[in-house]
Formats: sequence, C-alpha cells, structure tokens
Amino acid sequence: MTAIAGDTRQNRAIQVLRGLAALLVVIGHAIHETQVMGTVLARPPIDGSFLRWGSGVDIFFVISGFIMVYSSTQLFQRPGGWRSFLWRRFVRIVPLYWLLTTLLLLGALVAPQLLNVPIGDWQHVLSSYLFIPSLRAPGEIRPVMALGWTLNLEMFFYALFACTLVLPMRRAVLALTAGLAVLAGIGLAYEPSQVQLAFWTQSIILEFAFGCLLALGYLAGWRLGAMPALLLALIGFAGLLDWPGLLDWPVPDALRWGVPALMIVAAAALYRNPADAQGSASRLAGMAVLLGNASYSLYLVHPFVLRPLRNLWTQLIGGALPLTVYVAVATATSCLVALMVYRYVEQPLLRSMQGRRRQGGSSLAPDRRSASPLPAQRSLRTTT
Repeated sequence: MTAIAGDTRQNRAIQVLRGLAALLVVIGHAIHETQVMGTVLARPPIDGSFLRWGSGVDIFFVISGFIMVYSSTQLFQRPGGWRSFLWRRFVRIVPLYWLLTTLLLLGALVAPQLLNVPIGDWQHVLSSYLFIPSLRAPGEIRPVMALGWTLNLEMFFYALFACTLVLPMRRAVLALTAGLAVLAGIGLAYEPSQVQLAFWTQSIILEFAFGCLLALGYLAGWRLGAMPALLLALIGFAGLLDWPGLLDWPVPDALRWGVPALMIVAAAALYRNPADAQGSASRLAGMAVLLGNASYSLYLVHPFVLRPLRNLWTQLIGGALPLTVYVAVATATSCLVALMVYRYVEQPLLRSMQGRRRQGGSSLAPDRRSASPLPAQRSLRTTT
C-alpha cells in the first residue's frame, strides 16, 4: 500500500480538529473550576454535563494512531526505522512535558494549596518523569501533572508501535491492532489490580488502533465528499452528548466514546477539500490551524492558567459577573498563553533537540550500512 502521490501537505482539517479537541478539555476543566467558585461565591456552578468534555482526549488518541501510521509510511521495514521513530516521539513529547512537570513541582513548594492532591513521594515523581503509571492517591493512577496520564498511554502506544516497524505497514497495523485488542480484552475480562497492568489494559487503548486503521484507509485513497463528511461528523458529535439512559449501558469506553471520536476524525481526515488542493485558506481557518499546531502546549499549560485565574476571579470579581464569563475568559487566556508557549518555548525546544541529533546522535542515527538513507518521516505538523 502506498500513499497517494503528492499528498504530503498538511491536513488542515486534522489540525483544526486537534485544536477543537484541546478546547473541549480546557472548557471542561474551566467548568469544573466553577464548582469551587460556586461554593465560595454562593452561586450555582455551571452544569456542563450535557457533553462529555473529556472526549477531547478520545479524539486525540484516534488522531494519534492516524498520524503515527501516516507519518511513518517510509519507516516500516527500514533498518533503524524504530530508532528514528522513537527519537522523533521523544523530541516532540518529552522536553516540554518535563519542563512543565518541573515547574509544577516548584510551584507545589511555593503554593501547595493550589493542588487538589498533594505531590507523592520521590518514587512517584520519578515514575512521572519516566512515563510509568503509578498511584498518586488511592485508586488514582496519575503522574505529578495529573493530565499527563494521557501521555503515559501515548508512550506505551509508541513503544508498541516501534516494535511493529520491522513488518510491512499493513501487517504492522493489523498486528498492533490485535495486540491492543488482546490487552483491552485482558482488562475487561480480568480487571487487573497491578497498577501498570491495570493502566495499560484500559479499553481506551483501542482508540489508537482505530486511528491506525483509519490511516490505512486514507493511504489507500478513501475520501469523503462534503455532505457525507458533515453527516459523519454530526453523528460523531451527537454520540458525545449525554443522552438520557445511554450512560447506564454496560459498554466499554472504547466503544462508547471511541467510536464517536473515530467518526469525527474520519470526517476530518477523509474529507476531500478543494481548498487544500489549491493551497488556499481563509484567515479564520489559518488561525484555527495555528491553534491546532499549539494544541499540545494548550493541553499542558491550561491548568497553570485556570487555577490561579479562578482564585483571582473569586477575590477581585466575585459574583459581579456570571460564571460563564469566567469560563470564556479562562479559555481565551489559556489559548493566548498556549500560543506564546508554543512560539517561545515548544518550538525552540524542538529545534534545539533536533539540532543535537544532527550534531552527534550517531547512536540514534539510521543504520548506515543500509544501501539507501532513511527517508524522513512525513509530517502533518502535529505534536501528538
């Protein structure tokens, strides 16, 4: 299976969707902050239960599976391909996460009252840096930066993905899908109590497989027109709503939330947009793509905005404005901070790490005994 010739441009719809997924998470967390604000201000908190705001994570996981296959088409069966893949994932994910985790630890020393759960012992801190699942509180498998639990799953997925790069692409994706299905089956059937096994066998890991399979279809030439893509997206978003009685169904999370997420990502990925072929886009679309580019920064930095802003809002504004205004201001502020972090922190870190590899990373370089050099990974300009 080969990619369609010339189809190496950035998929704007995927980038816009990444920004939207991050916004869902940010808005959901901002709404959650109004519960504390409502108690302090004697006002009812915002009820956002009509939508599962955390489904932005499900969308991210499907996108991640899609991008890993799409961006690695020329690494399958290549000598040293797995090293190149893991290094690129390390460069993209780790530096900013480690930096913000360190800032959080320093902040906990200065203002521990801003934390919902105290920082654990040194083993927990070390596990957080190494992306190893560990208990932060009884029954809660979270790293120091709580939302980093998604990155623990991402890193686990990357390790499995790298192991399959020795196979042809189609076989690799099928083997990876089978492996993830077995792990999810173990989790559903046995409900392991061992921390790491319990974490790595959540059914949500199947969402990576959904994205990988979608990428096979995309690379085979599957495309959707405007109306089918719109209908598919609407059905997907409808599946994320809190329909009465539906949450009581005994359905694994990978099906309840992963399938709607897959529909949404499929609509974005497979939509045949004439504007992409012409290379044109409106200013609004360009801004949406920029937010998508900065979505990793937005996901990581927004807790550093919401909690302090909540306290300032409670002290300075109090009940003078509706709590919905707080949510809007907090979301907009998070986006602005994320764009600055993306421009002045994330991108420089990325360039620095890439430069280090070019200067002396012989152990991470492709096998030079190969007859042909290792091609660069294709890019959707993503940070997933």
